[in-house]
Amino acid sequence: MKKEQKFLSADAFKKAALFLNTNARHLERARFENIFASGSVGNVWIELLKFQNADGGFGHALEPDLRAPESSALCTSVAFQIMRCHKIPEREPFVRHAIRYLADTLDRNALHWRIIPEGIDAYPHAPWWNQEGREAGFNAFSLNPTAEILGIVLDGCVDDFGRDIVSRHMDRVIDKLDSVQKIEMHDLLCCLRLLETDNLPSTVRGRILEALKRLVSGSIATNPDQWKGYCLRPLQVIHRPDSPFMEGLEEAVALNLDYEIEEQMENGTWSPTWSWGDQFPQAWEEAKREWTGVLTLEKLITLKHFNRIAPIAPRQ
Repeated sequence: MKKEQKFLSADAFKKAALFLNTNARHLERARFENIFASGSVGNVWIELLKFQNADGGFGHALEPDLRAPESSALCTSVAFQIMRCHKIPEREPFVRHAIRYLADTLDRNALHWRIIPEGIDAYPHAPWWNQEGREAGFNAFSLNPTAEILGIVLDGCVDDFGRDIVSRHMDRVIDKLDSVQKIEMHDLLCCLRLLETDNLPSTVRGRILEALKRLVSGSIATNPDQWKGYCLRPLQVIHRPDSPFMEGLEEAVALNLDYEIEEQMENGTWSPTWSWGDQFPQAWEEAKREWTGVLTLEKLITLKHFNRIAPIAPRQ
């Protein structure tokens, strides 16, 4: 007998909406209104612009675990995720300015973007962004964020970088994927975002898809007991029903959808499963509040994609 699906109730949805509209950042509020209440995408632009610097890059804790005001490849890639979700055109001046930042900060010898600034230790941040003793890792080629940013480049600004550079980038990403037997979860997420790029050449898309299909099953945590901690859940990879990675993971996805609905807190939110430990405790409280807004919006979007939100009954 097929298990009955769970749905986020109308009351539970209203609780989440109330939290977002009263406690989340104005950016998440504008995004929620645009996706769920026909709010203007222009309000999303206005709020996103508050995180952009004069150099075109994004900072100011757009990624809440990184509290530095200065621009970073990390925060700039998050900005482009939001632009893609809300279909903000590449021709817009502030988008072009962000692309210019990426062109200016590319290490053209290593074909790599350093994910965070070298001076990050001067500001509150998560412990995994500590610099001491990790310079070599931060300065070496990594799929995170380079694969994701390659997708940004392909979606409208190849000429800003040069076609030879872009071609070499694609070869480097493919070679890296072909050479690994296991992939770190954040590297995988960046490659998935590259795969969603509209202008990815079909031959390249096929090779990346083939490599990721080989790697995905070894990266996803399918046991609900693991989901209490920090891990890659099925819905982080398969966030739409038409995902090319759905085959063989249908049961895990259905179980994950039920789990997310069950895990919503009494105040309507979903909170981070990680913390900063004893590092910058006061700043972590602010980051945790921001993450709660980000994650609550993300859960609602995913549940919407899978039609797991119960309709709100019309007023009598």
